[in-house]
Amino acid sequence: MNIVTTSLTGYLYDDALCREANDNGQNYWYAYIAEMLDEIGLRARKLSQPNLASAEELAGLKVIFVGDCSLSDEAKRTLTEWVSAGGTLIGFSTKEADELFGVRRTGLIKQPDDDYTVSAYYKFNAIGEADADPSYSFRGAMLPIMSDVELVESAEESRLGTLFNAGKGNTGCDAIVKRNFGEGTTYYFAFHLPQTIWVMHQGRPVVRDIDGDGYYRVGDSIAFGRLTDLKLPYADYWLQALEHMISGVPQPFIHQLPPFADGTLPDLMLHCAGDDECTPGIQVKASHYMKNKGLAYQQNIMPSREGKFAVDLDEFNQIKANGHDISLHFDFAKPHYHFTEADIKEQLDQYLAAFDELPVATVNHCTTFTGWAEQARWASSYGIKGDNSRIHSFTPPYNPINQLGFGFGTVYPHFVYDDFKHGNARIPYAYIPIGLYEPRIYEETRESDIGTIHSAIDRATFFGWTLNVFLHPIYIADDDWNKECLPAIEEIVRYIGEKRYRAMHYSTSQLCTWWFERSGTDIEYGEWGKAEDGRTVSASFKVTTASPSGVFVKLPIPEGNSVTVGSSGAVTYLLDGESREGTIQRQNGIDRAFCYIPCGEHRVEVLFNLSPQKMEELCD
Repeated sequence: MNIVTTSLTGYLYDDALCREANDNGQNYWYAYIAEMLDEIGLRARKLSQPNLASAEELAGLKVIFVGDCSLSDEAKRTLTEWVSAGGTLIGFSTKEADELFGVRRTGLIKQPDDDYTVSAYYKFNAIGEADADPSYSFRGAMLPIMSDVELVESAEESRLGTLFNAGKGNTGCDAIVKRNFGEGTTYYFAFHLPQTIWVMHQGRPVVRDIDGDGYYRVGDSIAFGRLTDLKLPYADYWLQALEHMISGVPQPFIHQLPPFADGTLPDLMLHCAGDDECTPGIQVKASHYMKNKGLAYQQNIMPSREGKFAVDLDEFNQIKANGHDISLHFDFAKPHYHFTEADIKEQLDQYLAAFDELPVATVNHCTTFTGWAEQARWASSYGIKGDNSRIHSFTPPYNPINQLGFGFGTVYPHFVYDDFKHGNARIPYAYIPIGLYEPRIYEETRESDIGTIHSAIDRATFFGWTLNVFLHPIYIADDDWNKECLPAIEEIVRYIGEKRYRAMHYSTSQLCTWWFERSGTDIEYGEWGKAEDGRTVSASFKVTTASPSGVFVKLPIPEGNSVTVGSSGAVTYLLDGESREGTIQRQNGIDRAFCYIPCGEHRVEVLFNLSPQKMEELCD
């Protein structure tokens, strides 16, 4: 049986529930489900309560998400039949649906302080030895939860993992219950995963100096406890776990990395940037050095108190001629100062007057910050698209150099969502995390410093990261300051070459622009089932992208498909009727077929050679 549908995945969403929460002075945390799906590159269909009660509406869907709402009795009956017929249902603290998910609630762990605190931890069971390494597997990490957590019991004998309380004591409970019945599966999250990821990404509102360093900074926004190992990207790991739950059918995802100019697949992206802090005489020299090393580079230039820049128009154009980007380095660094929209406009006007070019992704001096979504709201209203002040580490130390970290749980850009006063709307503005901050190689710690660099590059390649390497130009250009920085840059370049990693080099503004293009890419599913030859399974869909570089669409390889990771030609796809060879790569523990799709609107059909048993399972 072939299935015709616009998407294989749907999610229940009720705008009235968002308005109700906002009217009560609360964020509607489930609104972040759209951002979660966008980050993993999955295009899903928005469903209403009446849709869930209609078997006809659910036909063709293979995955459905529901949030912390109540389902009608009719919806629960229809969903039960739909799961039994082969669907995968995922619920996040769904109310009054214990029978549907096979759970019984026995208690509740409340968040200890507010909506922005860690309430518990979850540890997935390891499947193999490799899963035990938290640097390379979500299964090896103790994953924070940032919402209330229900204590639940289940009749299911197998458990996915273990729930720990905020003190990391074993509760004896599971927090994600997997239930198989009929031909399908349900997953019940006994906590609010969208809230957890939203809080990790955006942190807590900065209304006071939490770390006591005398400034309102991004570090005050980090929601993790100070004993948390920030070298692990916890939000990314939660999303990887979710991907494993929904990758049983070959549905298309949009890859996080753009294609090379020749349409081939990168292993990783490095985007290098740094702030000039209004220091004269360093910018052009730093640009020449980075160009010589084959690295893209962005310099964020800061106005003086008089509104002047240390770069004149001629130097600005020299840097641009090197293929590098320049952006604005806002200076709001005053003790305990909440900057305003007027401050943003004043410095933006100074930049526009000097260079007549709108900056794309900016940075705040000393990573100063205020509020929660205010800067995103204000800056986006003037056309700025992103911010690269999302620090990797707790502060103090005041300037935590030579560290890899993920203070906001992710290496990837993500769009900002507004507060309850503004309807929790998505703002067209991306937060871009700092990752590897000011790498150094000191003689006294040479071995460990090189190890930090190698580990960052290896992990970026393993996961397909968009890794920010933050480098102030003074540490590149000034001979009094660059003795430990230049060897680190040279080691990055040398090691990538030695390992033959295919690295995409972007500026931070280029990445920001790409992320908007990626998010604007649409996939409309057409049909999947047996191909005309009867020996293969095909997935057909339409891709529309305005990205000049195109995109990679990736599909999980169904079990039973005989492929070799890293090979070309193991999966064939048709692009507007023309036969192409896909590339097989493993990302996040899932074998995937990567298909290059150029700019424009294209019809795509991907063919999989499956075992007869798997073909019948997927198509009947």
